[in-house]
Amino acid sequence: MTQGPRGADGVLAAGDAWGSALTDVAVAHRSWTLDQQIRLTQTPAPTGNESARARLVQLALRRAGASTVRLDAAGNVCVVLGEGTRPPLVCMAHLDAVYEDGAPMDLVPVHRDGPVIRAPGIGDNGRGLAALLTLARLLRAPELAARLTRPVHLVATVGEEGDGNLRGARAWFDDAARQGMTPHAVIAIDGPGDESIVHHAVGSHRLRVTLHGEGGHSWVQADAANPIHALGGFIAAAARLGNVRSRDAVVHVTRMHGGESLTAIPQQAWVEIDVRGTSSARIEQVRHDLRRLVAWHTLPGLRAEVTVLGDRPAGTLDAAHPLVEAAARATARVGCTPRSAVASTDANVPLARGIPAIAVGAGGRGGGAHSRHEWYDDAHGARGIERLLRLVLSQAAG
Repeated sequence: MTQGPRGADGVLAAGDAWGSALTDVAVAHRSWTLDQQIRLTQTPAPTGNESARARLVQLALRRAGASTVRLDAAGNVCVVLGEGTRPPLVCMAHLDAVYEDGAPMDLVPVHRDGPVIRAPGIGDNGRGLAALLTLARLLRAPELAARLTRPVHLVATVGEEGDGNLRGARAWFDDAARQGMTPHAVIAIDGPGDESIVHHAVGSHRLRVTLHGEGGHSWVQADAANPIHALGGFIAAAARLGNVRSRDAVVHVTRMHGGESLTAIPQQAWVEIDVRGTSSARIEQVRHDLRRLVAWHTLPGLRAEVTVLGDRPAGTLDAAHPLVEAAARATARVGCTPRSAVASTDANVPLARGIPAIAVGAGGRGGGAHSRHEWYDDAHGARGIERLLRLVLSQAAG
């Protein structure tokens, strides 16, 4: 990845005493950020039911000094810092989390194991949300607020995970387009980490294929069309459409179900398919091929039903783009080596619409995302906050 001159990051030149003070600022907010992270994580926010956590974010933003915090029609929490007519910088962090055994009804249990904190959603995206709140707090400080030369929109989005299908991000950018506003750049804050820069967005197409038949006794009606038999052929053919090596489109059957009895030909069976890739054109081709395979494997006596469960656009931003290079410089300034990465985040939406966008972590280390074993370690957590602040100021201050 192109890093540019080491030490330069736009408004924060090498040797700038004010810029060097950002390290102290991030360290001073380390405990506050971690406290917010734990508090937010404890409040359950399954995809489609993020309102309780959204209220906490609203309250925290108001306490941070943001005067106009609003909920949009989709349920996103939105605030604007700074003034002016220049195209804004947008920073997004998603509200929802994945819970392995369904949505918890009360508080999410958070356990400490020495320096490690364990809880579903503690990193993804408790860390990102906490960093968004820290940004709000820091950018409201007079010495930083005075340096903003364009507005900064902070958005806590709904529906980023799974079948949420990036609903909150789509809604926000749809609304911005209706207002005639095109952002200068977008930074999605997602999970822990302080090295990766996601500037390649993984697109996806998810669908369920259901075959319906008459069913019947497995001996008496032995010649009846069997939906599971037909889906077996479909699955084998669908798996051959993907290319794991190039990753322009990867195809996996992720769930399947069917049948009513051990001794009966099924009346219904279904499979769910997850297509992911870095090429929008290739994903579209696979989508077309899957429909063709459904038709081929729908035997006489069966009826096919195809339900689209989600679509996420793919996109990419060249490593030489100024936003990516600014992120690389900010990463180098905190003593880390920038690393190009590929992922699916809220940044997919603006990238697909031609708006420069990346996703970055918010410091610390973590693992086990989307499981009950998710963990977070705040060692060097302040480093990620400093990197994020340097990146934001490189785009919004002068």
